[in-house]
Amino acid sequence: MILIDTNVLVYAVNTAAPQHKESRSFVEAARRGDFPAVLVPQVLLEFYAVVTGNRVEHPLAPETALEEVKILRSVFPVLEASSDALERLNEILSRHPGIRGGNVFDAWLAAQMKSLGIPAICTYNTADFGRYDDITAAAPGEIFVATGESNGPETGGDA
Repeated sequence: MILIDTNVLVYAVNTAAPQHKESRSFVEAARRGDFPAVLVPQVLLEFYAVVTGNRVEHPLAPETALEEVKILRSVFPVLEASSDALERLNEILSRHPGIRGGNVFDAWLAAQMKSLGIPAICTYNTADFGRYDDITAAAPGEIFVATGESNGPETGGDA
């Protein structure tokens, strides 16, 4: 099972992003069931915040962003945090006292993943997850290569 990170979803809808083709191909492959992919509410909230904010060149209107979230929710299972996720976050923060500010959000994703038994995350920010035991982080292209998926962007599988 693979958690799809916010940046992959943002690039999948942002046609101006250099990562668009690869991200779109990955999301489409996951939608087809080539990869067992899931989301958590945090990723959907971050997606909405990014695509409607000033971090993208052409922000989406809130109504359009909500429609994209609705589509994602209909395509992928959205798993809620387990009751022990906050305890796992506490353990992570205790082991890594250097986690501060906005980095707590990646720590919270890691805690949710551990709590839900999700071993991998598809993200372009692989280094942000390197500190967490039992979590594998890989970019979409790396997952295509590792799984031998033939529908990656280098083979013309853009959706």
